[in-house]
Amino acid sequence: MNKIDIKFALRHFSAAIAIVASIILISSASLYSAESIQTEHFRLERLFPSDALLPSVTFDESIIASPVLDLSQGKPLVIVPASNGIIAALDGETGALDWQINAPTPEGQLAQLISTPAIIGDKLVILYQCLEKGVRTSHRLAVIDLTNKQLDEAFPVLVLSAEKPATDGVGTVKFNPPTAFSHSAIKHALKPGSEFGYLYAAFGNSGDEQPYHGWLFEIDMDAWHVSKQEYENEDANPAVSSVLLTTPETECPVTKEYGNQEMICGGGIWTPPGPQIYPSDDEFELFVPTGNGQIDLGRHDYANTIMRLKPGLKFDAGCDENLCANFNPANPDKACMASCKNLFIPRLLEGDAPLRPATGECDNKSYWECLAWMDYDLGASAPVKVDMNSGHSVLVQPSKDGGVYLIDAEHLGTQYDRLQIVDVCGTKADECKFGWMGMIVTQPVLTSIDEEPVVAIPTFVADKTHPAGLVALKIVLEEGQPKFKRFWQFPDPSSPEALQTFRSHPSLPIISTQGKNANATVWIIDIGNHGTVYGVRVKDGALVAKQALKGAGRPLSAPLIHANNIYVASITPGTNKAMIEAYRIKTTND
Repeated sequence: MNKIDIKFALRHFSAAIAIVASIILISSASLYSAESIQTEHFRLERLFPSDALLPSVTFDESIIASPVLDLSQGKPLVIVPASNGIIAALDGETGALDWQINAPTPEGQLAQLISTPAIIGDKLVILYQCLEKGVRTSHRLAVIDLTNKQLDEAFPVLVLSAEKPATDGVGTVKFNPPTAFSHSAIKHALKPGSEFGYLYAAFGNSGDEQPYHGWLFEIDMDAWHVSKQEYENEDANPAVSSVLLTTPETECPVTKEYGNQEMICGGGIWTPPGPQIYPSDDEFELFVPTGNGQIDLGRHDYANTIMRLKPGLKFDAGCDENLCANFNPANPDKACMASCKNLFIPRLLEGDAPLRPATGECDNKSYWECLAWMDYDLGASAPVKVDMNSGHSVLVQPSKDGGVYLIDAEHLGTQYDRLQIVDVCGTKADECKFGWMGMIVTQPVLTSIDEEPVVAIPTFVADKTHPAGLVALKIVLEEGQPKFKRFWQFPDPSSPEALQTFRSHPSLPIISTQGKNANATVWIIDIGNHGTVYGVRVKDGALVAKQALKGAGRPLSAPLIHANNIYVASITPGTNKAMIEAYRIKTTND
């Protein structure tokens, strides 16, 4: 379940700020100073904010969503979605403010924007929530006309609402704004015959308060595109073509301290990269990772899973009814899980050690009970699809518990591999400072080396004992089946730096090709009192770039690369002013 709401999850967010503020910046002289790899290296030259007396654009609240790039105006503009609902466009070379718009709200209410917007041609779609006295009252979408730099009146503000039948066939479950939260990126897909296409807006919650569920809205932009005269009743929502509810439960009783620990309701769709869309025979398909809560096939509860949906949010788990009879949420039958065509349920491999945090909290719990109790959502991260030369199509899905799954993308019940790439946080002598954070919240980046797929996955550990950082895995064939093969880890896990860096959520990773040799480089920001940008070469894990930021960086926000420039969301320690930092990537020979 999402723990990133800056106002309503203070238990988690303030703790994250506390830990990142305490991280000591490792000097560039000490980090791999003995490195002798003969390769092209890069240096980052700051574009903005400059050290000159020119005013820099700053924002009063954090930038939690990722910045996006607008190229529709003949020059690069960095679109900045600030969490207080300000959407600003900055000149990609100077950082100067080009335009700025506030997300529209009812009178007396405030906007909160956490979800990364979508750019569709010359239109920017934003998803945000309206607050009154700190309580979310509605969730809305609006369209900005990038050419005219104003709200697009052809798309009136859309207020989301929904009601779905409960699993018992008697009651209904209503979309509840106070316990819904939009953290996932908006996703867009085109269909034949559609002018504007379809949007997908996902929701979880920002804390553990029940009742919370996973909701996914499909929005038909052609149906949304009407005149105000035709769309005076905003509650009618003609644009909402379909709605998915991941846990159709009317009752979500809890007796524990936190609502996720009961394995009831839940299933929030909150991973920052959002649901993933890939082409298929049915035009496209969506892979939707869900957060913790109840897994119960008989009740149609799909928390802590990956769901494969067709357009129209059509879903059929495709599980064998006989094998899945008398489904046990605390210990699902292996044959049942393996039978599901369109649903992945995580599980350990034969021979895997049980999940046992040092606190002892899971000593008497099954794997699935431990995932819920420790807040180790499978759906914290998004998958990436890999088409192998062998003809296999697989999904790589990280889990918050530090494992990574290799799944058949055509039959999700087939789990080829699971690899624990980072140890569980904490020991008896070294307590995990923030156990709820887990060890992985991200989406892998994908490339290939010598025609073998390679994924790079950021990890982090909030203790002083376990190494963490960027882990690269190859996907190879063994006896005709896909398997993970460890490739490299940065920093070297035996180095002191591996115990000092990546102690909390880093940024999301991005991958690019830079320089004359056009080698693929993974870029990642380690968050700290001063954040640090690392460039790591994919083919061997060599450090090829390092730059200290002016600010702390921003957890779970994806950097943006255009041409030779990298743009990073950041926050100024001590002032909490947010900004975009921009650097030009140059080779050391430039």
